[in-house]
Amino acid sequence: MILTEDGQWVGQRPSSSFDEDIIQARRRKKIRDDLLVITLCTSILLIVIGVWQIVHVTGLVKPIFISDPLSVANAVWTLLNNEATWRAIGATFQASLLGLIVGATLGIALGIPMAHVDVMRRALQPYLTIFNALPRPALAPIFILWFGLGTTPKVVVAATIVFFVLLANTMAGIRSGNADIAFLGRSLGMSKWQTFRMIELPQAMPAIIAGLRLGAVYAVLGVVVSEIVAAYEGLGQLLVRFTNQFSIAESFAVLSFMAALALILDFGVSLVQRRITWRSGTEMD
Repeated sequence: MILTEDGQWVGQRPSSSFDEDIIQARRRKKIRDDLLVITLCTSILLIVIGVWQIVHVTGLVKPIFISDPLSVANAVWTLLNNEATWRAIGATFQASLLGLIVGATLGIALGIPMAHVDVMRRALQPYLTIFNALPRPALAPIFILWFGLGTTPKVVVAATIVFFVLLANTMAGIRSGNADIAFLGRSLGMSKWQTFRMIELPQAMPAIIAGLRLGAVYAVLGVVVSEIVAAYEGLGQLLVRFTNQFSIAESFAVLSFMAALALILDFGVSLVQRRITWRSGTEMD
């Protein structure tokens, strides 16, 4: 049977042809959705730039505090043609990536046993809460005093932020899984490792991936905070230098570089998510 545009079923066709029609319809819908997303993203960007330009032209905010979009674009181009800018971008990106990896690994590694062992969770929860409540800008000078002005303190600051995000998301993802499915697996003779690998972990993956995407943004934030406090190089240091010089266009340009790094890390996490989803689907097949 074939479903026409007016919702009527007519004719006879093999089931394989019917399945192909469904696949093609889904592809067309995905293309339409992608075009709609691109249109909305472009429209929002143009609206923001337009409002920004209006604010600058009308003088609602003093020019010393805000630049215009064209000046920022020129500053971006000028800075990208400077070798020192690329060294700063590389330093910030390297520390952010390492902080994300270290913090995520430790957060997931501790979150899994804490989700299963109630005594362990209750014993560690007060200390983790106290440490998580400490503001990272206050810890950054201490880490710099301990580890110097290199990459290490920046990685530590970023890792401490990402760690708690992944710890909370991992625990929540595992503990919120369907207990009936886990019980069914155990009743069928599955070991604890099989139950965890085939039932609990797949159920927790959406929460873990969400934590990774949030951690990607926080990793850049932690590194920049550490660089603003003190560092040899990095985007945080560039931002401090330009703001002290009241170079607003260049300051906005540096902020755009920070946002770009966060987007790159988020895109990397999304690629990992697709890989995991693809492998899960292959194993199920």
